[in-house]
Amino acid sequence: MSEKKSKGPLLYIHQPFARTPATNMQDIYTSRQEDEELVEEEKLVEAESKKKISLLKMEIVQELIGTEASRSDNPATKSTTSIQERKHSPFNRVKPFKEMDIKERLDYLINYPIVLPPPPCVFITEEKNYQGYLTEYDGNEVTIRFHDKSTKTVPVQTLKGVILIGLKK
Repeated sequence: MSEKKSKGPLLYIHQPFARTPATNMQDIYTSRQEDEELVEEEKLVEAESKKKISLLKMEIVQELIGTEASRSDNPATKSTTSIQERKHSPFNRVKPFKEMDIKERLDYLINYPIVLPPPPCVFITEEKNYQGYLTEYDGNEVTIRFHDKSTKTVPVQTLKGVILIGLKK
């Protein structure tokens, strides 16, 4: 049998030795220590003043709570204060559209955010159902714009219901 010898590559492409590219990056940088120290000092001063303000607020709140607790021994006044606190909380519960009455629904639709497209609705009357968009509501009459750009004005008293269809995909 024949002995196998290792041979060089069958295809050899001559590639000359290339030097690494020269980089022209920034080697040295300087910064002003004075500016950085001033900024840090300002941040510390701001943090201290915020702490002082928050402590003062806490003391005022505690004083108010103490005076309210001494004044309100009646349970009826306690319930009204809790209701007032709920109204002023930043996370008020929004009433669902299905639970609103007709006037609330119309107010909601007329005050719908401008950045969103108007939601299509079904306006149910005694005679007929109208599918379109609410364009005007003045308290007595509702103007509905249909998909073919025509409009119709309907008195609010004839409305039996308003159903929000939502966005079609």
